[in-house]
Amino acid sequence: MHISAVRLHILLILLLSFSGAIAVQAESNRAIRSGPVEARLVAENESIKPGKTFTVALLLRMDPGWHVYGKNPGDSGLPTTLEWHLPAGFSAGPLQWPVAQRFETHGLITYGYSEQVLLFADITPPSGLRDINEVTLEARAEWLACKTECLPGKADLELVLPVRSMEPAADAEGEGLFRSARALLQRAGPSSGGIGFFLALALAFVGGLILNLMPCVLPVISLKVISLARQGVDRSRRQGLLFLAGVLVSFWIIAAALIILRAGGQLLGWGFQLQNPVVVIIAAVIFFIIGLNLFGVFEIGSSLTRLAGFAAGRKTGIGAFLSGLFATIVATPCTAPFMGVAIGYALSHGVPESLGVFTALGLGMASPLLALSLFPGHAGRLPKPGPWMEVLRQVMGFPMMAAVVWMLFVLAGLCGSPAVIMLLAGMLAAGLGAWIWGRWGGLERSRRVRIVSGSLACVLILGGVGCAIGYARASPACAPEVDAAGARSEVSDAFWKAWSPHEVELLRQQGVPVFIDFTARWCLSCQVNERIALGNGSVRKRFEDLGIVALKADWTDRDDAVARGLSEYGRASVPLYLYFPREAKEPEILPELLTPRIVLDALEGRGHGGPTGRP
Repeated sequence: MHISAVRLHILLILLLSFSGAIAVQAESNRAIRSGPVEARLVAENESIKPGKTFTVALLLRMDPGWHVYGKNPGDSGLPTTLEWHLPAGFSAGPLQWPVAQRFETHGLITYGYSEQVLLFADITPPSGLRDINEVTLEARAEWLACKTECLPGKADLELVLPVRSMEPAADAEGEGLFRSARALLQRAGPSSGGIGFFLALALAFVGGLILNLMPCVLPVISLKVISLARQGVDRSRRQGLLFLAGVLVSFWIIAAALIILRAGGQLLGWGFQLQNPVVVIIAAVIFFIIGLNLFGVFEIGSSLTRLAGFAAGRKTGIGAFLSGLFATIVATPCTAPFMGVAIGYALSHGVPESLGVFTALGLGMASPLLALSLFPGHAGRLPKPGPWMEVLRQVMGFPMMAAVVWMLFVLAGLCGSPAVIMLLAGMLAAGLGAWIWGRWGGLERSRRVRIVSGSLACVLILGGVGCAIGYARASPACAPEVDAAGARSEVSDAFWKAWSPHEVELLRQQGVPVFIDFTARWCLSCQVNERIALGNGSVRKRFEDLGIVALKADWTDRDDAVARGLSEYGRASVPLYLYFPREAKEPEILPELLTPRIVLDALEGRGHGGPTGRP
């Protein structure tokens, strides 16, 4: 009896301890209600294996009629956030967002989730957990729930998971939730999210390489080749490395700006700076001044050369570095093949991935000139310096003036023709200032004449630019009107209808085939495609024969609805071309560079495009 009693006593202790542990775990894993929303953390597996990544989700359940917001909430609202407080050695990946629902209230379009949503995150534990029985994951969730009124909510959540050395089994409760939610997650994650980091790097490098052939970049590269022809082998190597540094620094600056602004809720992508009229005006004047310099209207004096090393880097090599910066600036109106998918991948992932992709873009763009400078055998094949270089320099001035015309075209789309007239007047003043400096600013002139001419040139140039910028900033025309569905109110070509998510949804419900052109006036590739392919008579006749409705999503200005439409297919840049055949659930994505044959083949089901954006 004594032994039996002891055994019974031990058994009772074990049962009580086990039940107590279950009670503590259940208490830690419980849901927390805040207003109309109930929140809790759920795990896909019932345990953790040391060193093996596992998935945890924030589960939000909303009362009927209420909804919370997604990553990009739209015209109003706040995104749902989850801040982790993990044990030492644990790391959490970014939240993965399912497809958001569309809500329309009094003309405002927002995106979020009703009834229930799971927001996923992958968590990696350290390998040294074998001596620990369980771990507690902590996180603070914050959201904004809206019905007619809106209520902010938050919850401090815990999830206790046992640690096992064996492969974890699926959690009985969470398995069904995760299975159904992953289908929505895949739809939201366009094959940009599924291509993998190394493939994204390869696509970015090839896209950067092709950028050298684009009309935006080729003139700058040609000028740099002329500069290399003047250098010895050792100096050409240095020039190539400095050019590479300039390209990389400029790509890193663009990447950092995009990361910071998108983290703050701004929906921006490649070429975003050209959505700002002030940037367009400054770029136009810079191109104009450089063109005048190439034509020989003025020269940069040796004193300024010593100060900034600009002319060709004769003393400091800064010219090569600035050439790399400038080459990237003029590249932003162009999107080369493969770039769209790579940039979309970068901006939908974390900071390391974004920086890696933009670095690969820079390496691809700088690699031809770098190779030319690093290998003396090839550099020695460049033509020897001579009078031809001056002729070629003047010829290169014409592409710069073509870039000015392009910037005027972009500004007309942003602010209308009056802003273009003001900019032309400003460039006239800037041109007069450049001529005055070229006529009286040379070293052969006295110091007093150089100071007076230089001061007058600065006043004319800065005054002309300032007046153009002042008009653009004050003009209401620089804020184009959009309708309640988020579409721009004006499309220049009667062939196209204004795009909006509502219009696409309505046409698809009616079984109408739809072609969508995501474009911008500052995107040179877009305009070339429209002239060569989408404006082709045979292509347009085939559109009419098949009853295809052509929609244009204009991203010339900062249109968040268009940015959301791009991000739905994993893109952060234009052009993007989508074709929805009749009754098709998903579109075909056409290449960034089009020909009439590519478009016609896509319409006939013999597409040259990639896989659909959403599996």
